[in-house]
Amino acid sequence: MPGHKTTHTQLERFRLIDSMLADGEVLAFEKILESLRLELRDDLLSDSSLRRDFRYMKNELGAPLAYDKKLHGWHYTKPFKLPAEAFSDAELLYLELIRKLVGQNSNDDFLFKTFDNLLNKISPSSHTESSRYAEQACHAELVSASLTDRFYIAPRPKQLIDEGVVEKVLEAVKNNYLLDFNYFSKWEPEERHRKIMPFQLVFDGGSMFLYGAASRDKIPNPRLFNLSKMHDVQVITSRTFELPSNFRFREAFEKGRFGAFQYDEAYDYKIEFTGEARNIVREYIWADNQIIEENQTEGTTTISFTSSQWIPVFRWLLSFGENACPLEPDWLVEQWKQTVQKMVKKI
Repeated sequence: MPGHKTTHTQLERFRLIDSMLADGEVLAFEKILESLRLELRDDLLSDSSLRRDFRYMKNELGAPLAYDKKLHGWHYTKPFKLPAEAFSDAELLYLELIRKLVGQNSNDDFLFKTFDNLLNKISPSSHTESSRYAEQACHAELVSASLTDRFYIAPRPKQLIDEGVVEKVLEAVKNNYLLDFNYFSKWEPEERHRKIMPFQLVFDGGSMFLYGAASRDKIPNPRLFNLSKMHDVQVITSRTFELPSNFRFREAFEKGRFGAFQYDEAYDYKIEFTGEARNIVREYIWADNQIIEENQTEGTTTISFTSSQWIPVFRWLLSFGENACPLEPDWLVEQWKQTVQKMVKKI
């Protein structure tokens, strides 16, 4: 009938189909369709819609749907529960928050799209055709738009990565294939050709890095490669490698909480903060061994800690401007002075 609109959602149909087949009963297609039309009060629900539901439940949600030729009907071949049914109402809400956190760091690439598809199977989101039913999945007071909209995850800058790079890196990591690519490093004036053994993907502040070592090295000396600086990436499927004992990034580097970039030597830092920077310093753990000292008379907060991340620490120091002053080590104090002097000359 022209102008007819379905008032139910696809999830409602999934739930009803699941309830009909949950006890292992074999039901004719026509019987399932008739029951759905009756329950949903939708006489115009088509057999093609039900067949699409079957395909989605089987291919996307993993439902063990099968047709029994002898009994001429559909059934579950083993016990099954819809993904959304396996979670409490509160847990489904938290999955929506996880989706937003993933979106904060999304680069619209293979990895993040795959992760979003996975979340759609568990708890469909409101932006896909098959998931216009978040309110139906949980009690309105927990997952209604009025509540999920009360959480806002601020977007971050997106890392620019060549199309297909993430997918190729994942293929190489999963199969221990060598990777061939051109790489531009800030330490080298020109782009150079690389052939490496990929060990791990490392995530840091919305960016992705590959931890690996040159294939020619007899003793692997792994380093981080920024995926945004990798170009013309090729997976060498004809060559594999054995993972060395030091393939895990965090086994080698444990000093400091300033991101992924760390170096061979750790230093003891002491930095003094004034003004509004004092509150910020107090609110975080920057290193596991940090010590914070307050001097209310002088209006200063001093933090001491150990880190092997001198470049991130130096950038962090500069980010506080006039409200931060390094006290130790001496080389950091000198570098800070030189940098500030160069900045003053540009005024």
